[in-house]
Amino acid sequence: MKRSEAVTSVCVGDVLNLPIGANVVAILAVSVWIGVQLCSPSRLFRLRNALYARRATVADFAWKPVNVPAEFRQETGSAPASFKGAAMRLKLTECGSDWQRALRIAEHLTMFARDLGPIRSDLETTYARIQAGYGYCADFVKVFLGLAYVSGIFARQWSFSFNGFGGFGHTVVEVFDRDADKWLFLDVYNNIHVCDVATSAPMGALEFREALLRALPAIKIARNGAGRLGYPIEDKLLAYFRRGLQEWHLVSGNAVFFYEAHPLVRWSSRISGPVGQIVAGCLGKHPSIQVLATPQNAAAIDALIALAQRFRIAIIVFMVLVVTLMGQVSASGLASLLRQAI
Repeated sequence: MKRSEAVTSVCVGDVLNLPIGANVVAILAVSVWIGVQLCSPSRLFRLRNALYARRATVADFAWKPVNVPAEFRQETGSAPASFKGAAMRLKLTECGSDWQRALRIAEHLTMFARDLGPIRSDLETTYARIQAGYGYCADFVKVFLGLAYVSGIFARQWSFSFNGFGGFGHTVVEVFDRDADKWLFLDVYNNIHVCDVATSAPMGALEFREALLRALPAIKIARNGAGRLGYPIEDKLLAYFRRGLQEWHLVSGNAVFFYEAHPLVRWSSRISGPVGQIVAGCLGKHPSIQVLATPQNAAAIDALIALAQRFRIAIIVFMVLVVTLMGQVSASGLASLLRQAI
């Protein structure tokens, strides 16, 4: 090979290899950042919340089942036979009110509670595992929402967390009692609800939250039914709820059967609940999360929204870099052919 030809070959190779190397480094850097966001359950839950979070005020939660907001994903699907059969066995139609049906469902689930560990599976498997003593709060709430639906009860899911809207926290439900014409709070997993001392009337979730904030009105804790109490010592239960008062959020949907209708969602949910929820979001099946905004949690919500923006930008950058790399590799292959022809 002549000197001029060798120099041309080296220069072409260097010009192409340097951008490829830089692109590979950039892809690795973006991949590491994305991987860090997915590397622990807490980070996954925070990312999940970030991607679906919306700021909300108390007024945004005041709607009733007769005027459900458009963004709330109502269940309209068909329940599996196991859930329909359970509703019949529990004789829920014989209960005098929505509230009594809700208490019977909650009691039914808590009767099996032995806190043997989380389940993280599809609804039918989760229901079966709860009856074997397994399940955490999210498992109980998911099954409760399914049983409530087949029983004609309108229910919605509240959650709160302790670590900047990460996965460390708790989840409960509210059921709409048509007789009382109001939402009523129900902690299925801990086997309790809350009543106003003065009236003995069950309270809603935001009423309970306000009572914990203001110490008014006086409240009393009542059992949902037979079964173990999650917190036998009442002061510890109330302290637990007080820790999460600034991170309350409502899952804007109760369509648990519709959610699992897609096989990719079912499969990914068995790997990890947050992974399944992110996949569901990509498929347009995950509801938004309405975060109750307060002056105390403004910075935490800002950080959550910023995380979602960074993650979306990282995904776009990653895709652009990969497409660019494919073009560079193709160009490098063409350059190799040119060198051979020189």
